[in-house]
Amino acid sequence: MPVVKADGYGHGAEAVSRRLEREGAQSFAVAVVEEGVELRRAGIASEILVMGWIGAGQLPDLVRFGLTGNLHSFETLASLGAFSRAWRKVLPVHLKLDTGMTRLGFRPEDVEELARSLARFPEIRVEGAFQNFASADDPGSGQTAGQVASFGRMIQDLEARGVRPATLHVANSAGTLFPPAWPAGLRPPSRVRPGLALFTRFPGRSGGDLEDVMSFRSVVDQVKAVPAGTRVGYGGSFVAKRATTLAIVPAGYADGVPRSLSGRGTVLIRGRRCPIAGKVAMDLTAVDATDLERPPAHGDEVVYFGTQEGTRLGVEEVAEAAGTVAWEILCGVGPRVPRVIVDNGVPDRVVSRFLPDGERSTNAFS
Repeated sequence: MPVVKADGYGHGAEAVSRRLEREGAQSFAVAVVEEGVELRRAGIASEILVMGWIGAGQLPDLVRFGLTGNLHSFETLASLGAFSRAWRKVLPVHLKLDTGMTRLGFRPEDVEELARSLARFPEIRVEGAFQNFASADDPGSGQTAGQVASFGRMIQDLEARGVRPATLHVANSAGTLFPPAWPAGLRPPSRVRPGLALFTRFPGRSGGDLEDVMSFRSVVDQVKAVPAGTRVGYGGSFVAKRATTLAIVPAGYADGVPRSLSGRGTVLIRGRRCPIAGKVAMDLTAVDATDLERPPAHGDEVVYFGTQEGTRLGVEEVAEAAGTVAWEILCGVGPRVPRVIVDNGVPDRVVSRFLPDGERSTNAFS
């Protein structure tokens, strides 16, 4: 069950989902109803589970587009139950169980009341149940084993009360790559929900079996040679300590270059890491290219993350420099940045909210 929320982790949910469906994915997970509607309009026919909040005003689209909702609270149950009864619609749902993440979901002490409440709404059809691991990426944490045991007990208690979800899924990317032991006697999950691991190398799994899907590429727009003492950018936070060659690059925080990379991050030019000089602006980044063997030129490729001439600047390295996580970097891609879809190394098409199909842009992900 690939997780393609947040526009496919910034990659373009429609293109990603079409490819995954061709490769055999039979179900997808999104966070909100609007994301599911987008996939249906893109022609995705597989089951689509909405894992997050569902408002009363979204219920007509949940039914109209054949999406599977989730139940995570008694308030949600009352809302979905009233809607299904009023409209005489059977609503398929997955139960969201809180086994230790302490976010959305029913807790173990809710099971008895949950079973009684579901019995009052036969229009709601429980097809699955799931939970979220909090620490599956930490092999030394005992929390995962505790969550597995809690989930198993909750499923057993539900089944004892007549609620029998056919589909169980518990594992995010970390739980998929580093699967926890499943106790004997507990019905094992039938699906996994990889998210980040679909798109880039995952922490603790840096070998060649996982590859980066996305590269963030721009170009050098202007080159400036400035003397020592020159102040650069807003606030003049960068002051040239020597004669400096600056490359001005047309990409900024509106495109997905975090402002927190100011004075901390690097980019690749001609396969070499060059530091960001001064503050990242909304539309532009200044880069100190002084140490390149020869000055950059207008139109030279600049890589914010990805691989260039055999050098990899990974999204996880960028995230560390920005003081965040890879998920946020990928999801922060701005809508004005075209996605250049590459198939077998050959640019196939451009997905953009601003450019006609097939038109190329130099400021692009691929």
